[in-house]
Amino acid sequence: MNQQQYYLGKLSEEGIEVAHISLKTQQFGAHEMMPGQPFSNYERCHQELDDMMAMIEELNEKFDFGYVPNRERIEAKKAKVKKFLEYSVSLGLVKGVV
Repeated sequence: MNQQQYYLGKLSEEGIEVAHISLKTQQFGAHEMMPGQPFSNYERCHQELDDMMAMIEELNEKFDFGYVPNRERIEAKKAKVKKFLEYSVSLGLVKGVV
């Protein structure tokens, strides 16, 4: 394995950790603090996102990864998620009004 592969693996690990704490936050709430943990679930989400961003920066700086947030793709994704949220609400599977 070369160093680029190593950092890509670390990016994957951080993505998994973001997913893990996101699911914990969904289950236990944003402000819940796991016993023995000094941070809320939201704070832990922020920490994992920072860790993931650190790996993106390393890939950009060391390996010409070239990641730059693309506002158009981000807005398109938000619209797509909203569309399916509205559908889920209409099916009664998600509570609330969009």
